[in-house]
Amino acid sequence: MPTIAEIIDNVIEREGPETNDPLDKGGRTAYGISEAANPKAWADGKVTEAEAREIYERKYVKWPGFDKIAHPRLREHLIDYGVNSGTQLAIMKLQKILGVEVDGKIGPETLAALEAADPVRINNLLALVRMRMFGKIVKKDLRQGKYLDGWLARAEEFFII
Repeated sequence: MPTIAEIIDNVIEREGPETNDPLDKGGRTAYGISEAANPKAWADGKVTEAEAREIYERKYVKWPGFDKIAHPRLREHLIDYGVNSGTQLAIMKLQKILGVEVDGKIGPETLAALEAADPVRINNLLALVRMRMFGKIVKKDLRQGKYLDGWLARAEEFFII
């Protein structure tokens, strides 16, 4: 079972180096920490790896409650989904799959539904939902198509066979 530190290592590896692509709605990004989503981290003009790791643990693991997810691969998937698309959206997509109230919060109802469900099935459905979402993003703005292969590969990485 990967530790939170190992999951963060994997996210940083997936996110890649610092970028500043004008088509990226996140703006400048380092270690996956975008200026748009984390303006305070960018206040001094840069983000260090140590800052990125602290942000990931606080904002993308503990705050949304992903550390409470028992199944290790689903936990890592939700953390990655949250980094890629926002934690609330990742939770809402999970809740819709589980058939519970969609409130964007990991609470007792969501955790109980997860406990009763097949985590592999839920994980794979989440990957499919994620892939469909990428298609909708590109359909809405064709310029985003340049990211599609990477986004799909990222979601595909989480399928459990």
